[in-house]
Amino acid sequence: MSWKDNSIKKIIREEFVIKKRKVYFLNIAILVSFLTQAQLAEKKGYIGFKTSYGFVDTSFYTNYGITGEYIFRNKIGLVYNLEYQRRTDKFNNIHASVGTLAGPPLILIGLLSEISSSNDNSSIGSVFGLGYLGVLVGLLITVLPDGLSYHIPFGYNGDIAPYANVLGIDYVWNTNLGYSQWKYSCSFGVKGTYWNQSNWMLQGFLESRKVANSGWGFGVGLGLSYSLGSQRKD
Repeated sequence: MSWKDNSIKKIIREEFVIKKRKVYFLNIAILVSFLTQAQLAEKKGYIGFKTSYGFVDTSFYTNYGITGEYIFRNKIGLVYNLEYQRRTDKFNNIHASVGTLAGPPLILIGLLSEISSSNDNSSIGSVFGLGYLGVLVGLLITVLPDGLSYHIPFGYNGDIAPYANVLGIDYVWNTNLGYSQWKYSCSFGVKGTYWNQSNWMLQGFLESRKVANSGWGFGVGLGLSYSLGSQRKD
């Protein structure tokens, strides 16, 4: 056998070893990716605090709030926010979902309607005529989220989630001008999350916000949250 044949066989063996290693590392990468997605998908949700800083129109704002999500197995999350915003132009905002404003009054009206109906011994009830149906509808409206998110796992404890909050409402006031009004609001953005083994989560986000006829605001923020519930077994 010539030295050329030996060289060819050596090259073939080396290429085989290289391909085998590539397949091995590829399998490991796929396994890690699968485990990562399973780990993040098993989190039921979280609740925590957040703050952000940005600008809108000709003013700057600072935002503080409580945030939370319920995350389904398909990685879609229901987003909830309760926030307070201060602006340098002396306007202040309190933000929540539309459901938190419309739901409780409907529950109260339903309860009053049912009480009135019971006292009058009438099936018609009060002028509202809602009864327990109004209570049920009110509860369903109250739990409506501020918006939706979609979670994309990365790394071992990481997560990126674009979100759209389109069911928001702000109470806006300026004491200097004697102005106050309820206004529709929305926000769009993306947040990155790092999960700690102790279930604490550090979040950073970029977002654009809009309140009724004001301009689009842009801001950056940080959040600290805690994962809720045990890992799902179903």
